[in-house]
Amino acid sequence: MTSHCIEVDVYKVKNAQTAAIARRAARPHIESMPGFLGWQAVTAADDSQTFTDIVTWRSLADAKSAGEKMMADPACAPFMAEIAEIVSMGYYV
Repeated sequence: MTSHCIEVDVYKVKNAQTAAIARRAARPHIESMPGFLGWQAVTAADDSQTFTDIVTWRSLADAKSAGEKMMADPACAPFMAEIAEIVSMGYYV
């Protein structure tokens, strides 16, 4: 039986408006990565500087590979530059 991997990233951004634009711009690149199944992007109700991404991958290996690719992808650089602090990041199966 194959189990999907859920990646949950909670992070604070430098500027909520700029970060939201950069996240939307990076999304098609992330969605094209092998194993991508879905992404829910939300912002904390009481803190517009805190974003959470809940991403579903086909496997843990796909999730980890995508993370490495995202860090090196110039198309994702503006999004990564908006992240001020990683609050938590985890993979769940």
